[in-house]
Amino acid sequence: MKILEFGDKSKRTIILVHGFQLPRQIWQKYIEHYGKDFHIIVPVITGHDPDKKEEFTSFEDEARVIEDYVLSKYGDRIYAIFGMSMGGVLTATLWQNKRLRFEKVIFDGSPLTSMNPLLKAYMRSFYLKVTHRSQQRDRKTLDRAAGTIVPKENLEDFLKVLDNMSDQTIINSINGIADFRLKADTDTPDTKVYYFHGTASNEMLAKKTAKFLRKHHPGAEIKVFEGKGHCENSLLHPEVMVKELDRILKQQ
Repeated sequence: MKILEFGDKSKRTIILVHGFQLPRQIWQKYIEHYGKDFHIIVPVITGHDPDKKEEFTSFEDEARVIEDYVLSKYGDRIYAIFGMSMGGVLTATLWQNKRLRFEKVIFDGSPLTSMNPLLKAYMRSFYLKVTHRSQQRDRKTLDRAAGTIVPKENLEDFLKVLDNMSDQTIINSINGIADFRLKADTDTPDTKVYYFHGTASNEMLAKKTAKFLRKHHPGAEIKVFEGKGHCENSLLHPEVMVKELDRILKQQ
């Protein structure tokens, strides 16, 4: 795992955790917006480095690397962590482990309840097929990706990530997402939880997670983006998401 840092290290720390197959460059506008007011840590999840081939094994392994790094340099107090989609599974793992203490835990569209075996198998097959087509530069596949699952300006960065991504990393990532279930007793007294999701058909798993949070974590603040798809605002309309995050992060 590569861990990048931006902003002023004397300020409060926020961690930004990207989603599955997304390049770190999706955070650039967030870094530009928050770099003067915060210290920003951006992990590049194993298997997502465009410069070298690595194999993702588990979210627990990823969490341990981040925890050891942060504890050795900055202690256990973190102001906020924001996980996008799959990045929310890693975010939730860090929260549950309780080695780091977060004031604010923020998710966008993250699937935090387990999937049934049929959906798990379908997702593995789907991502393997789409990744192979992207690696082969299939025009239809790339046209669908640009401006829907990744901003057009980040398409080349996205393809560099996929070019170095192994089938085993895809399988291990999807298995880890599908098998993850947030613990009902994760609540920590000093942590405020926020969950964002859309209402489009590809937000089925996010809606399920929101229902779970309402039941088991009633203190969580849930915001619904009507008509929006999976992480649509975070990825394609960062100016909208920044306004939501400002409300959360700029509280004293």
